[in-house]
Amino acid sequence: MKVLTISQNELKNLSHTLLSMITKDQFTIDMVIGIATGGIYISSPIKEQLAKEKWHGKYYEIKLSRQSTETKKILKLKGILTKLPYFILNFLRKLEVFMFENFKAKEYNSSKENKVDLSDGLINDIKNSHSILLVDDAIDTGSTILAIKNVIKRINPNVTIKTAVLTVTHKKPYIEPDYTLFKRVLLRCPWAEDYKGNDKIG
Repeated sequence: MKVLTISQNELKNLSHTLLSMITKDQFTIDMVIGIATGGIYISSPIKEQLAKEKWHGKYYEIKLSRQSTETKKILKLKGILTKLPYFILNFLRKLEVFMFENFKAKEYNSSKENKVDLSDGLINDIKNSHSILLVDDAIDTGSTILAIKNVIKRINPNVTIKTAVLTVTHKKPYIEPDYTLFKRVLLRCPWAEDYKGNDKIG
């Protein structure tokens, strides 16, 4: 498993590459939904590129916290992580994936769907949509993107939903994306706690 450190500029280029893959597949998009935090830095360049092509669809950003992210906040590792060399940080990232892969539940737990809070405007637009693109930076266990997909399907059972991420980190996630650029690759992006570039977000 590799760990790649991605700058903001590289992130934008990868987002455009992901959109090119989707366009080549001839998937017509009525709505783009970016999943915060990481997903919005992928979905935003996609939206901007679509706008240049005279796209008139809907765009939304929603948030559903991941357990690993909350754990890092609880441990208050931000100050420590930026002081460690990347080879140690890479080891810690790989260790985190190993732990999650080996101790996660074998079956998807739908209780996470209770945390999906959609605005009235978004719910109404979902009801009137034919095709939705769900965008995130990565699929780890896949529980976040699957929870959101299931909630959307309950709102509009007839809508076509496709998922796009930059990378899939786990061997057997609960859901496989329709579009991805990497598999078994960890991306260290500018919003990450252990990112040390000058273009760090947040």
